Amino acid sequence: MTEQELFTKNLKLSTEFDLYLLEHPEVAEQIPENALVVLLPEEDQELCERNLALVRDRRESGQAVVYVRIEKVAPPRSRLVKPRVEVAA
Repeated sequence: MTEQELFTKNLKLSTEFDLYLLEHPEVAEQIPENALVVLLPEEDQELCERNLALVRDRRESGQAVVYVRIEKVAPPRSRLVKPRVEVAA
């Protein structure tokens, strides 16, 4: 996996996790301030391993680490409600 692929995958996962936290604020309350949050998607073992290596390299002394194990990510779907398509002649 290239660095760009790693970045892109983690960007997508972190966006999904942010959306999850907005819908489940009680989960956000469990995360200590200044914690290093590590996303571990079970469907992508290589990404899990790379993210675990990143935490070993980037963790600050005494910093809490929160592991978020993700069983899977549902396929994206549209959130549009009753769109109407009008074709101009």
